[in-house]
Amino acid sequence: MKIIAANWKMNHAFDETDAWLDGFFKNFAEKYDQLKNVEMVLCPSVMMLDYIDSELMGDGFQKLEEIMKDSGKKFEDFSPEELTEILLKERPIKLGAQDCHHEISGSFTGNVSAEMLAKVSCQYVILGHSERRAYQFETDEIVAQKISAALAQKLTPIICVGESKETRDLGKHLEFVYKQLMHSIPQGAQFEKMVIAYEPIWSIGTGVIPTLDQIAEMAHLFKKVFNEKFAGRAKEYFMLYGGSVTSQNSKEILAIDGVNGLLVGKASLDVEEFVKICLS
Repeated sequence: MKIIAANWKMNHAFDETDAWLDGFFKNFAEKYDQLKNVEMVLCPSVMMLDYIDSELMGDGFQKLEEIMKDSGKKFEDFSPEELTEILLKERPIKLGAQDCHHEISGSFTGNVSAEMLAKVSCQYVILGHSERRAYQFETDEIVAQKISAALAQKLTPIICVGESKETRDLGKHLEFVYKQLMHSIPQGAQFEKMVIAYEPIWSIGTGVIPTLDQIAEMAHLFKKVFNEKFAGRAKEYFMLYGGSVTSQNSKEILAIDGVNGLLVGKASLDVEEFVKICLS
């Protein structure tokens, strides 16, 4: 299985979202056999999460009705946990957020907690993205606190790491990313699914992508670190690449040993382009 996550960033309100979802559902129905084994994740702005959750609910309720008919059970016979599993499992695309706060609640104007995200059926959350590290001054320690909060709510964090051009030019990219990763993952944390996204800062939104050898070098580092440090703390491991991903380069990136998916930014705003990437 590969994971393809769409990070809409601060784009797409209601009209654009409706058009995107219409296009996605149409493509999913037409290309079901090719897409059914791809874990697709949609990460819109926080404003759109509840709206998209309601739009995705239909498939889950259809499956629930089938189960009730076959089993003779009534709605009230299912536990909240059973209902959640049925409703979320049938979704053609999973819902994710772009960030969360490390506290459950409190006086944190403009923030959203992992608990709130779980209540609108989020299953993923992007944490430590380079834009938040740069513009919101997030440190590795803050990212680690957020990861702990996400795990407590059974959300899967997409943990972002990556180096600047200056760091790479100095030949210190492996050392930098290793330390960033180790400091961002909380001590003793247990993961159902560990997802690490490599996003070289110098590639994001620039159209410049690393060579396949450069991506492979980082994939090898992550795999080595996982096997040596985290194999006993996670049931599954995925390495995503992010940074100027398009349908023109996605297939060759996914062919790299150790790359298990993609974190797609600008290209994910176009649903046809996103589906092409998922089909890579």
